[in-house]
Amino acid sequence: MKTMADEKKSGGGAGGKAVEPVPPRPSLFARLMKAPQFFAEVRQEAAKVTWPTMSETRVTTIAVFVMIFMAVIFFAIVDLIISTLVKWVLG
Repeated sequence: MKTMADEKKSGGGAGGKAVEPVPPRPSLFARLMKAPQFFAEVRQEAAKVTWPTMSETRVTTIAVFVMIFMAVIFFAIVDLIISTLVKWVLG
């Protein structure tokens, strides 16, 4: 049976693996020098995107406005019912 003292002698219970130090952060200048490459990669990825057509955008926008209108009507009715009940209970 292993005791805590045995684990301390053998280097702990983590299998004897050493913890690696955290590498230092690159300097601000080094990060700024990588900016053009980053933006070039962003452009490449944006070119792969399948953008919606104008008609798809129009249909989706109309659907969003219809859902908003339905939510407004629903919450207005619920608010009317609850406020009527509260007024009736409180007299």
